[in-house]
Amino acid sequence: MRLRKLFTGVVGVAGVCLFGSLPAKASARLQAWEFDTGQNRLVFTTESGVEPQVSWLSDPQRLVIDLPGILTEEALGDQFIGGAVAAVRITQADAQTTRMVLEINPSYSLDPKQVKVWGLTSQQWVVQLPGSTPMGFPSDGLSIPDFSKAARPRPLAAVGADPLPPLISRNQVNTVAVRATATVLRGVQTTAQGFFIPTAGAAPQVHVYRTRDANQARQIVIDLLDAAIAPGLTPEALPQGRYGIHHWSINQFATAPPAIRLTLTLDGFSPDWQITPLASGGIWVTPIGVAPNQIAAPPTTVVLPVLNPIAAPPPIAQARPAVAAVPAPAATAAPAPAARGQVLVMLDPGHGGVDPGAVGIGGLQEKGVVLAVAQHTAAALQAQGIAVQMTRQSDQTVDLQPRADMATGARATVFVSIHANAVNMQRPEVNGLETYYYSDAGQVLAAALQRQVLGTMAMNDRGVRQARFLVLRRTAMPAALIEIGFVTGAIDAPKLRDPQWQTQMGQAIAQGILNYLGSQP
Repeated sequence: MRLRKLFTGVVGVAGVCLFGSLPAKASARLQAWEFDTGQNRLVFTTESGVEPQVSWLSDPQRLVIDLPGILTEEALGDQFIGGAVAAVRITQADAQTTRMVLEINPSYSLDPKQVKVWGLTSQQWVVQLPGSTPMGFPSDGLSIPDFSKAARPRPLAAVGADPLPPLISRNQVNTVAVRATATVLRGVQTTAQGFFIPTAGAAPQVHVYRTRDANQARQIVIDLLDAAIAPGLTPEALPQGRYGIHHWSINQFATAPPAIRLTLTLDGFSPDWQITPLASGGIWVTPIGVAPNQIAAPPTTVVLPVLNPIAAPPPIAQARPAVAAVPAPAATAAPAPAARGQVLVMLDPGHGGVDPGAVGIGGLQEKGVVLAVAQHTAAALQAQGIAVQMTRQSDQTVDLQPRADMATGARATVFVSIHANAVNMQRPEVNGLETYYYSDAGQVLAAALQRQVLGTMAMNDRGVRQARFLVLRRTAMPAALIEIGFVTGAIDAPKLRDPQWQTQMGQAIAQGILNYLGSQP
């Protein structure tokens, strides 16, 4: 019996389909996927809505996820992971179905009933293995068992997995008695533009900070001075799980003058937010770079059926060796090693795919800027007869170690990683160029890049510095990482967005590389 015939259920509540029927013919694609080893979590995104179907194989241990109506590309293929999941393999099960296979490390015993799968939206899905709190769900009140070698898998019934507990309200409102204040906070309202915080009295005096909580979740802290919470405001009156903000807390402090602290704890898929006080009263909280209705909805509290197949599925090709499993740039299956004596430059546009990198003014994303600059750098070098390879040539997800591995495997002469910088959105005065190195040979390359770019582009010089970035430490050739400006900078951000400036920056980096190569024996 074929494996796909064993699936008896898809995501739904009380048998009702969440996202409607699928197209008869596969046309949408798997856009991106990423496995977080620290969280034992797979996140994947498709071009259109999908209803994943899942099955568990016990010998060897595999979690098989089929995506009907979805096509895949070779660029999103297999990856060696390590840890609890030895590898993730992406195949085309048939003409209309993409298959994702999580190969479980044989030294781990996994209870399939503890596997949770749910949709952030109809196009973005999370597969959570035991051992971590699911993204978008509160840590308190959930019992997620440890991923232990000592744990023994329990026998599965035909369909068996308890549903996730409902979202727990984590909103908080803490009040204390204070004297009369100039401003009164009346609550938080959800609107089509984001959130509005209405106030009464004088225009609020606002200070904004960005930080992380003990679980490393991003937080936005808004302090209101000479302000008090309106009587009767309760946690239930605050938005819950809207627009990627997991929960709100509002705390009154009996300082002199009294103050209120609002803390917004963000889900992993939330954008950054702009805080705008109004002279007429109230505060707008609006997302940067995306419309509120495009932000992923809160996770649905559903679990896919995990089935124990009664017959083995068709054999799936064996996993590739670890080195071959590294995803290569989209244009080539794998980087070809340079011939001995040949000069080869490996360019590394930072981030990409599910990782946007730094997000700055107006939603400017690092990943797009640095890819454009790297492409101009490559074109300028190739025009001078220099061979160039890139760790990515499109908006694809590439981990850090594979980037270094590509350079080593290709026997690159130099490695240059291109990034854009960022600081707190409240520090637009921070602008300029920085270049980093790790080794002595890398220092010479970094200095050549910094000198040439500053001689070509009008930028603030923030210096050449040593750093322990993985792509600098794990590369055998001279390596440098250049930060071409701040996406959060009032001066840099408009330039970074300008295609003509991107071209000039790419050419300047290329000339810096040529200067370095010309100085070497």
